[in-house]
Amino acid sequence: MLILTTGRLALLALDRELAALQAASRTAFFNAIAVTHEAIWPPAPFEPASFDWAARHLAHDPEGQGWYGWALLANEGANEAERAPPRIVGIAALIGRPDDDGDVELAFGLLPEFRGRGYGGETIRALAAWAFANGAKRVIAYLDAEDPHAAQTLARNGFTDIGEHPYPGVARWALSAAA
Repeated sequence: MLILTTGRLALLALDRELAALQAASRTAFFNAIAVTHEAIWPPAPFEPASFDWAARHLAHDPEGQGWYGWALLANEGANEAERAPPRIVGIAALIGRPDDDGDVELAFGLLPEFRGRGYGGETIRALAAWAFANGAKRVIAYLDAEDPHAAQTLARNGFTDIGEHPYPGVARWALSAAA
């Protein structure tokens, strides 16, 4: 099991079995990772079809754990006496293994109640570091060009707007591995 930890998060990499559960049944997926069931799922920008994508890719690339999806878990507000199950605060994905140039795309989505609380930055830092440690040379993020909060989060974490707008209203930001 591949788990990355940050100050407040545990990032659980989906393996073939978890990706298949996530695609098949929200309830079965939440039960398998022992988290509180969330009424709003999945968080934007993800859609249920992205779960099918992850399951298909991990079925064909069973050693690709980490490249196709992550569950973002926090034990928000629970203390030892309560023993509350962890909360799933969102999901993230490195959109496949790096391409021939070493580029990999990063996407993440947080449930509305967890936005603006630093979880996005923790996710970005952890996944970019993991991607670089596993052969990526550059991490790419696409965002709504009119979303100042996403742009600020990326900028605070070392990403720069590379000035390419692949689609109207979409900005492309990048972070390169240290030389």
